[in-house]
Amino acid sequence: MIKLLQLNRKVIYIFCTLLLILQASIANSAEDIWKNNENQTEQLQTDEKKIIQSPILAEDSGKIELKINEEKIENFNQNLIGIFDPEKNNFSLNMWSESDGEDVKKVLNRINNLKLSKFSENLLFEVLFTNSYSPKKNLNSEEFLKIKINWLISKKRFRDLEILLKNNNEARKQTKAIKSLVNEDLAAADIKSACEKTQLLAKGINNDYLDKLLIYCLIKDERKDEAQLLFDLIIERGLKDKFFEDKFYYLLGLADKTNQKISDKNILNFYLSHITLQDFKYAPTEKTDKYIWRYLASANLLNFKNFENEDVIITYEKVASENFFKNNEVFQIYLQMPFNFNQLVNSAEIYKNLSNYQARALIYQSLILSVDVERKLYLAFLLKELFVKDNLLYVYESELSNILKNIDLNSIPERYIELVNLNLDPNFVDVKKIKFQNEIFHRSKIIKHFIDNYEKKIRTEKDLKSVYKKIKKNKKYFISIMDIVVLESLAHDGVKIPKDLNYTSVLSELSIPQNLSDLVKSGQTGMVMLKIIEIIGEDKIKNLDPETIYFLTRILNELNLKKIRNNILSEVLPVKI
Repeated sequence: MIKLLQLNRKVIYIFCTLLLILQASIANSAEDIWKNNENQTEQLQTDEKKIIQSPILAEDSGKIELKINEEKIENFNQNLIGIFDPEKNNFSLNMWSESDGEDVKKVLNRINNLKLSKFSENLLFEVLFTNSYSPKKNLNSEEFLKIKINWLISKKRFRDLEILLKNNNEARKQTKAIKSLVNEDLAAADIKSACEKTQLLAKGINNDYLDKLLIYCLIKDERKDEAQLLFDLIIERGLKDKFFEDKFYYLLGLADKTNQKISDKNILNFYLSHITLQDFKYAPTEKTDKYIWRYLASANLLNFKNFENEDVIITYEKVASENFFKNNEVFQIYLQMPFNFNQLVNSAEIYKNLSNYQARALIYQSLILSVDVERKLYLAFLLKELFVKDNLLYVYESELSNILKNIDLNSIPERYIELVNLNLDPNFVDVKKIKFQNEIFHRSKIIKHFIDNYEKKIRTEKDLKSVYKKIKKNKKYFISIMDIVVLESLAHDGVKIPKDLNYTSVLSELSIPQNLSDLVKSGQTGMVMLKIIEIIGEDKIKNLDPETIYFLTRILNELNLKKIRNNILSEVLPVKI
């Protein structure tokens, strides 16, 4: 075996010697080339050298000297943490590189103060979670990651957060993210899933809260020796928690009894209290942690019997409005409140003399019992007003949508049709068919180009010729800003525009905000997208004015972000019936 190793070393030595001779020969024949690049060579000599010495050929086979110019590999030290590949929306890895991190944080803070439309929020999600480098100035990759995680948590996008953690090892070092997922599962009384989430924590990262949950999970799985070992480790690490120690010894079977006091310090303590106490009773208040509220509902621990206590009912409603309590539970409370026949029949008048929550309960019961469509609709929208009055609309939105969906559309009186459509689920509108108006450029069949993501230019050119032929016959036709948006975008995509179709005369009257133009020129794609999201903000895309649509599409064309542009135009242009 030793002889074979020596033979291998000799073979490698001969090979390397021949390689050096060959390199010297090439170097001599290329002397003129190196002279022409004398300045470049001198510059390279001033840089730190990278030396890798083979352990086989070196006298000291255990010695490897490696020196690398840190400045040259700066980008490689940055973490690419995201969910989407850049090509999904034609972004790049450097979409944030040229931006100042302070500017990024300022815009994000302003955006976070807005109640974004669904379109804006989804666009922001894709922008933030595209794999890319962080800005070079004032925002390193770890801080940028924390901003992204905090955004997901604030928006309650926990499925997306879990995907982020599973796809990125660096993200698994962020204990706040994993604690959020664990608490969500605990609040849903799903202990199995909560235990599984503890496995997302990166190796070498310590966190008392997650370790305590893991200890419980090990006990639950009858892995008591491992639980004891982990418990000893966190005690040595300095953990001082008398409540948990008491529960640990009891659950491990080393103690016959446990403290009977309920701890609502956090959802984990509350859960451990629930599973270890013999007579568990707990009355939540408005100050009770929202995770505990949800656990009470999930574990069927809420007591709805005392309906005469106004403070309790109001607390239930308020917690539900903050999305920490199931909305349908509120309506179950309403259905169990006692009203006589006269009150239900004359609810539209009697509710005025009741307290707010009693009024809502009365109208809801009367609404459910109503057979007449017009009366049902009247009560449904009256109930909406009562929820709005106390800033509790969130509790009623989905219930109202369900009520309206269960009414035969053909039986709805004409004066209620528009109101019903406005209050139905937003997806209801999306399923409508598109009506093309071929006598108007931006309503014609050529907009299929954007709806289908510009796959077939030949078809688009054929449609454009057909539409233009019809429009030319109308001598009074005026090219609108939206027409220009369509024609400019088609031209940008390489679609041939008829030579006699002049749409540029109005362009002098249209402009792009200078700050956006500057960001585009400096290659700050990420910042441009944040500005666009801020501009759209709370508005639905279809409600934006033509001038805004124009400069948004113009900027997106300049950045070659056609997919995002098409998403906007697909919302704005089609007439749906």
